[in-house]
Amino acid sequence: MQRPTLQGVRIRSTRDALQVFNGVACNRLPLITRRLDAEERRVIVPGNVYVWEERGANTEPTGLGMERWTDGMGWGPSRVRDEFLFYHQKESDMADDFLNPVTPWAHMMRPYSSEPRHIPESERLIKQTYSVHVSLPADRPKGIVRKWHLTAYFSQARLDQLSTIDNIRGVGDVPVPEGWFRSARTGKTRRDSRAQTSQTQPPESPNQPSPTSSNFHNRFPQQPSSYPCSPSSSSGHSSKASSISSLNGAYNSRNAGLVPLEVLQSVSSPPRDPVDVQTLRRFASGNQ
Repeated sequence: MQRPTLQGVRIRSTRDALQVFNGVACNRLPLITRRLDAEERRVIVPGNVYVWEERGANTEPTGLGMERWTDGMGWGPSRVRDEFLFYHQKESDMADDFLNPVTPWAHMMRPYSSEPRHIPESERLIKQTYSVHVSLPADRPKGIVRKWHLTAYFSQARLDQLSTIDNIRGVGDVPVPEGWFRSARTGKTRRDSRAQTSQTQPPESPNQPSPTSSNFHNRFPQQPSSYPCSPSSSSGHSSKASSISSLNGAYNSRNAGLVPLEVLQSVSSPPRDPVDVQTLRRFASGNQ
């Protein structure tokens, strides 16, 4: 049976977490090497701290490491505080024995209780997690970078009863070497910040109109006319050309496409110049 990395301890800060990671790296504290079984999950209580390695290329040959942490409990959404993730145990997941939460199939083996005991909010478990990339001196020549996770449990009711790593000799009183551990959330936090900034503050184009302008064309950029009209001396043609131009501009501003066929069919062609008409007639009579 695997024992927790620490028992009866609360993690107050990232400094405490790094001290625990260092204790594991120096073999002063045990590393969890496989997923907890039903019996090991059953003994999860406030003050238990587990350090485990995420499965990667360097752990596949040995079969050690885990893809994810599983404790058989139901948790609410995560909340970030000081690089830690906190999860509150769901009330629906509380069994009649608060100190012994188990997997659903293991819970079915217990004697049936028709009156489940209500657990106060202050006694429900809170899960605290923190992750780091680990670069140990022995791994550096091989280019190996590990990823370790710390998973700690506590409750508000028992928080003051838990000890601190300051009381653990060889762990809380040992300085953490520089460059061994790097927060796994550092890069993610920067990416999330950049993504949030890009969503809330879109880049401005040099041709983009001012958002404070009330001009219609600033809010709806004018599209270039696909069919420019040449000036004509005919007043009728001028009005028709003006009509085509307005329809064309209105249609383009909405669809950025061509003028509809029905619009073109409804507009008659402008009258030809008399000289051109006579020339065409002579040309036609000469070919007959």
